[in-house]
Amino acid sequence: MRWPWQRAERREANGGYTEIVSRLIEAQAAGTTQQASATAAMEAAAGLLSRAFAAAEVEAPDDIAEALAPRCLALIGRDLVRVGESLHVIRMMGARLRLVPCSTWYWEGGANPESWLATCTAYGPSGSTTWRVPASSVIFCEWGSPTARPYHGLGPAQWAAETARLSANAERSLADEAGGPVAQLLAVPQDGGNGGDEDPLAALKGDLGKARGKALLIETVAAGWGEGRSAAPARDWQQSRLGPAPTEHGVELARDAFDRVLAACGASPALFDDSDGTSKREAQRQFFLGCVQPLARILERELSDKFGVPVRLRFDLYNFDLAGRAQAFQKLVAGGVAVNEALATAGLLE
Repeated sequence: MRWPWQRAERREANGGYTEIVSRLIEAQAAGTTQQASATAAMEAAAGLLSRAFAAAEVEAPDDIAEALAPRCLALIGRDLVRVGESLHVIRMMGARLRLVPCSTWYWEGGANPESWLATCTAYGPSGSTTWRVPASSVIFCEWGSPTARPYHGLGPAQWAAETARLSANAERSLADEAGGPVAQLLAVPQDGGNGGDEDPLAALKGDLGKARGKALLIETVAAGWGEGRSAAPARDWQQSRLGPAPTEHGVELARDAFDRVLAACGASPALFDDSDGTSKREAQRQFFLGCVQPLARILERELSDKFGVPVRLRFDLYNFDLAGRAQAFQKLVAGGVAVNEALATAGLLE
């Protein structure tokens, strides 16, 4: 028997260029290119899902479990958030099963997904390989797909493009502010010198350049540099600082946009702020039960269908849901359910 991924393949020198350009145009139109992807909010969400998938325990035959290594699952999780879709070609490399991640691909076919053909390109350090394979020979998972294009996944930054743009603009504003000149300005006499031998401030300028946090003994300016007290500054050598000074509203806007992007990605801001331990544990529970597990179920079905054997991704969620299980147990017992039955129902008894 020949598995779908063992069929004869057609290699092409390059492919998918039109699809790449089309996706770039779409991303630019949506306002997401080089915007949301460059923000801390997107990386925080992508990192969360990536690490959660990497921690999954794979229940499958040994060769499949080996192919679904933590690095592979982590990449899928990251792609789902950042790109909105992830595609791996199933390959037999020698005697080992491998899932080869592809960065570009395009689909052909009718309304029946089983008839689809994928032209996929994987890149290496100095070259690329393109395969034209049936849909049964790829693992394809998406965050969400529009009804009109079920073959195209959209990520949270595309579904919530305006929020992503808000976050990007707020972050860019702060970055521009922080990227401005930084200096300490010292007022000098009108004859401040030109740095030459006759410069009256030459010694002082040299000392300041070598100060590096050290104390300096300098002449007072109370005499107004010989012009009298009327020409003296209010305080000796009072400097003015030139540097970033973002407004409170700008910082608050960026923080609010950060929270909104996290919400679009299925994560709670409590995971990243100074919330107490109880709030963080509840946020972790919600993230795993409301985001990680549903996406894992979608991926499980895709893996099981393509490999022809059950594939399960198991997460250690016991501690995250312990408080909820305990509350369920208490309510069941209070309602007259036997202790052992209540323990089993609440998931506290194996």
